[in-house]
Amino acid sequence: MKRSRQAVTIAFIANLTIAVFKLVAAIFSRSASMLAEAYHSFSDTFNQVFLFIGIRQSKKKPDELHPFGYGKEQYFWSFLVAMLLFVVAGVLSVRNGYEKLFHAHPLEHIALTYAALGLGFLMDGYSFSVAYKHIRRFMKREKIKSIFQAIRHSKNSVILTVFFEDSLALVGITIAATGITLTHLTGNLVFDSIASIIIGIMLMIFAVLLAYEVKKLLIGEAMSRRKKNQIREIVNSFKEVNRVIRLNTMHMSAEEALIVIEVNFKDNLTVPKLEKVINRICAKVQEKIPKAQVIVEAEDK
Repeated sequence: MKRSRQAVTIAFIANLTIAVFKLVAAIFSRSASMLAEAYHSFSDTFNQVFLFIGIRQSKKKPDELHPFGYGKEQYFWSFLVAMLLFVVAGVLSVRNGYEKLFHAHPLEHIALTYAALGLGFLMDGYSFSVAYKHIRRFMKREKIKSIFQAIRHSKNSVILTVFFEDSLALVGITIAATGITLTHLTGNLVFDSIASIIIGIMLMIFAVLLAYEVKKLLIGEAMSRRKKNQIREIVNSFKEVNRVIRLNTMHMSAEEALIVIEVNFKDNLTVPKLEKVINRICAKVQEKIPKAQVIVEAEDK
C-alpha cells in the first residue's frame, strides 16, 4: 500500500505541474496537439485523486455490510480512472484535433511548446521509472520475465494505472512533438491537428484496455495457477489429508485474497483433531500468503 501511495503522489505532482505548463503553452502557441496533451495531463491529475480515494477507502475495516473488507474499492476507482481517461482526455483530444483541421491557426511561440514538452518528458519519465520499479519488483517476486505478463498478472490496479498513464504520457509527448515539428518545418497545420487526433485515439484505446484489466479484478479474479498449485502442495503435505477436493480463490485487493479449500481428510480423525488440523492448514497457507483470508472445509461424507 505504501508503494502504491508513493507512486500516486509522484504522479500527481508531476501531472499537475505538467498540466499547467502544457495549458499555458497551448494557449500561447494555439497548437491542437499541445492542447490535447494539456487535456491528457489534467485528466491524469484528476485520475490520481481518484486513486488516492481508492487507496484510502480500501483501508476501511470490515463491517457487517462488507465482512471481507473494502479492498475492492481500489478496483472501482481505477475503473473510473479508465472512464475519465476515455471521455475527457481521449474524446476531447479527437474533437479538438478534428475542429482544428478545418479552423486551423498558425502556430506561435514554438519555443514555449518545446519547453513544456521537454519538462513533461522529464517529469513523466521520472514518474514512469517509479512505477516501472514497482512492476519490476513484482516480476522478480512472481518470477515473471515479460513486462506484458506482469501487466496481465498484476493485481495492484493502482500501480498498473500509474504505469499505463505514464507510458501513454511519454508516447503522447513524442507524438505532439512530432506533429508540432512537422508543422513548424513545413508550414502545414494538418500535422498538428492529426497529432491531436492520434493522441486522442491512443488514449481511448488504452483506456479500454485498462478498463478491461481492472474489470477482471472488480468482478473477482482468481489467483494465479502457480499460487494455487503452491496452496495445494501445502495442504497435501499434511499427513491427515487425502486430497484437495476444491480450491476457490479471489483477489480482494492488491495484497489480500480470499481462499476457500474443501479437503478430503483421513477417516480416523476425531472432531477435536480435525479442528486442530484445519487451524494448522490455515496458518501454513497464511505463512505463504500473509494477508489471505483462508477458509478450510471438510468434505461432507
